[in-house]
Amino acid sequence: MKILKFTLLLVFIIGFMACVPTSKFTDTQKKAEQLEDRNRLLRDENRKLTVDNNELEGRIETLTKRFAEIEKNAEALKKRADDLEYTNSRLRNNESELQRQIDALRDGSSEEITNLLSELQILQRDLQEREDRVRRAEDMLNEQENKLLAATQELERKERILEEQQARLMELQDALDKQKDAVSELRDKLNHALRGFYDQGLSVHEKNGKVYVSLEENLMFRTGSYNVDPGGQQALRSLSEVLAANPEISIMVEGHTDDVPLSGTGVIKDNWDLSVMRATAVTKIILENKGVDPKRLIAAGRSEYIPLEETKTPEARRKNRRTEIILTPDLSEVLEIIQSH
Repeated sequence: MKILKFTLLLVFIIGFMACVPTSKFTDTQKKAEQLEDRNRLLRDENRKLTVDNNELEGRIETLTKRFAEIEKNAEALKKRADDLEYTNSRLRNNESELQRQIDALRDGSSEEITNLLSELQILQRDLQEREDRVRRAEDMLNEQENKLLAATQELERKERILEEQQARLMELQDALDKQKDAVSELRDKLNHALRGFYDQGLSVHEKNGKVYVSLEENLMFRTGSYNVDPGGQQALRSLSEVLAANPEISIMVEGHTDDVPLSGTGVIKDNWDLSVMRATAVTKIILENKGVDPKRLIAAGRSEYIPLEETKTPEARRKNRRTEIILTPDLSEVLEIIQSH
């Protein structure tokens, strides 16, 4: 009777532990997917900003050429203004001379005086027209200079935005590269530590920035059982040494079954129970290594619903009966970079 009570209590505790951490895994997986999407958006934004920068460089080259033309026109206008000033000076001298002649001839022929006055008016009108043309040319030059200044300021503003975006992307890319290097290094360590189990149904591969350690049923369990075989225990202990040496890695243990229905009246009633119990059993063996913090682990049962092979052949079902240990790098640095901006 005592043994039965202890068994029921143990089942209740294990079931409770298997259910709670799944939400943590879902949050972590969502964060990873959001980060991946954010990284894609930032790469697209970087490509768009690069195109904008190329267009802006073309515009500034055009504006630079236009500014050179304006400067050339300004020099020509200045020369024309100097010429007009010289002409004006001569006209003023002529005006003075004509006025003197008018005064001298005031008592003379009225017709000659009228002609001289008419000539003077023509000269004055010509002078005014020349001055008006110079003033309009100066206004046009000032307007062109203002437009060029505004375009230059806008270009500088966009260049600053582009530089800030590129710096942000480089910072994020550096953090992602560090994590990628850490994942590759972890994969190499696992390959070295677990190489003796590859011919027994163990494999290590990298996918989506995570390292997957897959253990087939023939290495880990007898059919329908959740007690880990000695060979599987040895493999898990070798794995736990690597995990203890890399405390920044999060650990997800998933139990998977095939699609053959399992029914029973004991602790294991169906494939859900079997997958959860197997994941929990593997987790407990990893935690025998005191260097592995239990807070890093999540145990989850996947039952038959994430198969590697969809066919119904014995070989496909053998591959689907597996335990996967998913190792995820620490994403805190990437999150801090995104949140800081």
